[in-house]
Amino acid sequence: MRDPYEVLGVAKNASAKDIKSAYRKLAKEYHPDQNPDPKAKERFAAANQAYEIVGDEKNRAAFDRGEIDAEGKPRFQGFEGAAGGADPFAGFRRQQGPGGSRFE
Repeated sequence: MRDPYEVLGVAKNASAKDIKSAYRKLAKEYHPDQNPDPKAKERFAAANQAYEIVGDEKNRAAFDRGEIDAEGKPRFQGFEGAAGGADPFAGFRRQQGPGGSRFE
C-alpha cells in the first residue's frame, strides 16, 4: 500500500483536523454507493486503510517512527537489538586466558 499521507493527500505534519477532513472528502467521493467507477471501491478501501493509520494518534505515531507499515503491520526490526546493544564479542574478550588477547 502507498504512504497513508499520500493516499489522503495531506502533508506528514498535517493536523488531525486536516486528516479527518481529507478522509471525509475522499470517502464521500469514492464511496461505492455514490461512485459507479469500478476503481472507486479500491480507492475507498485505500482511504479507509490510510485513515486507520494516520487518523488514530497511536497508530500515526507508530507509523511515523517506522514501527508499523502502511497496512498497520509491525515492521521487521532487524538485528540491532539482538545483542541487547552490547558488544557481540565481549564474551570472547572476557574469556581470554594467560597471555592476554590475541584479537586486540
